[in-house]
Amino acid sequence: MRYKDLYFGLSDSRNEASEDNEAFIKSYVDLKGAVQSVLQGRKFLILGPKGTGKSALAWYLKETEPEGTHLARVDDASALPLAEVPRLQTGQVSGPERTVVAWKFILLCNYLELMLRDQGCSIQRDTEVRRVAKLLRDFGFMGDASGRALVKASTTTVSIPIPKLGDLYKRESKPTLNIYNLIPYMEDWVCNQESAVRHILLLDGLDSIFLNDSKYDESLSSLVQAAYALNQKLRSTRATGSIVLLLRNDVFARISLSLPDSQKMRDDFSYDLDWRVMSGQAGIHAPLMELVNRKAGQALGMESVDVLSFFPTRIRLGGRNGPVKWQKTFRYLMNMTRHTPRDLLRLFEEIRKAEASGIFRASGATLSFEVIREGVLQYATKYFVGAIRNEFAGYEGGPESAALAISALKVVGKQVFDRTEFESAIEEVSGERPSHSEIERLLTLLFYAGAIGNHVGRHETYMQFYHRRDEAEIYTRGKFVLHHALIHAWGMQRNAT
Repeated sequence: MRYKDLYFGLSDSRNEASEDNEAFIKSYVDLKGAVQSVLQGRKFLILGPKGTGKSALAWYLKETEPEGTHLARVDDASALPLAEVPRLQTGQVSGPERTVVAWKFILLCNYLELMLRDQGCSIQRDTEVRRVAKLLRDFGFMGDASGRALVKASTTTVSIPIPKLGDLYKRESKPTLNIYNLIPYMEDWVCNQESAVRHILLLDGLDSIFLNDSKYDESLSSLVQAAYALNQKLRSTRATGSIVLLLRNDVFARISLSLPDSQKMRDDFSYDLDWRVMSGQAGIHAPLMELVNRKAGQALGMESVDVLSFFPTRIRLGGRNGPVKWQKTFRYLMNMTRHTPRDLLRLFEEIRKAEASGIFRASGATLSFEVIREGVLQYATKYFVGAIRNEFAGYEGGPESAALAISALKVVGKQVFDRTEFESAIEEVSGERPSHSEIERLLTLLFYAGAIGNHVGRHETYMQFYHRRDEAEIYTRGKFVLHHALIHAWGMQRNAT
């Protein structure tokens, strides 16, 4: 077995599943039973930093439908007109309660669509449900046109005509129902069906949209509240499935103050896709490295492969008229990442590409330093810089802010810098003096993106990065530290002052 034959997947799990379905399924690594926790309806909130495998879990469930145990539907929240959801005319006065009902309606429409795919489900024999579902499709609430229908429903109250048969017709005195009055019937329909398979609706795409924009907080907290309420009903009636939200843990923490049951949700119904070790030195036995080993091994039909066995034990740093230092390989590689599966897998993949290119001399049993350096450089320039830019998505003026902030870091030109130096660099790049609030905003965004950290402690011996501690706070008056991958990408000297 050679290093160039190992499999590390693609950056996007959906693309990986589409390109090589068999390899994606075979190499998927399930963290402590996350798949079964979702399938059995025990967990409905999948939390974790960006790049920890939330989407991979969703697409694994989707791609394993042929096993016959479940049906999965993965919806992308970015396809919805999210700003319109609080304005959806449900038949109630505006406010948080109406927004919760609006989200319930959206989730139930998509969940019904999923159930109707199941030819063995008892819902196929329910004429009333099928007729109402047809009406909802005609209105555009089910299917690809749901976004346009929601926009329309934000300006006018929608009345759903009642089919002239069934319990709904017998129990209602009016010929039409608004969304608010239809919800209880929809809840009963999804809770009282029988099927041999589980139905899992997953809502993805929340990472970038709700990143840190307070204007979406009401809508997001209402979405979580709606999913929580629906899942409680589904669980209590032993229904055939559940509704799952994939959400960044820092975003959930931000909106938790407006969720009366947020701690119960986190304790009882959330699953943290967190591969980090928060205390002690797990080293090469850390869950993150075990993920890499298992993914590479499973793709080859093995339980695991010791990926680091292809590397020298230490990496040479420095030189070129400077002091030479040797660093343990695992630490060196981890310092190039934000301690997430996506970053580390991309790093190993770029090193694999360098080895497979044939440009460098054959490495033998151990990769050469030239191959490792080339892979790290390719990773830093082609992947990491772009990943930092993408972290700005979801913010107002995101692309422009990303370009300005990254250009300023290049102008600063060194690993350790302070606020004054960054402010001068912003002024040089933009041609105008930035405001205090703008500097504060850009530094905060860079910190949360993982581009910079800060020194903690009187003697500045500890560097703190947000991705290593969720509760880390940025001190915008102290010294900042540029991430190692950006230093590599831009050819800077470490610890230049």
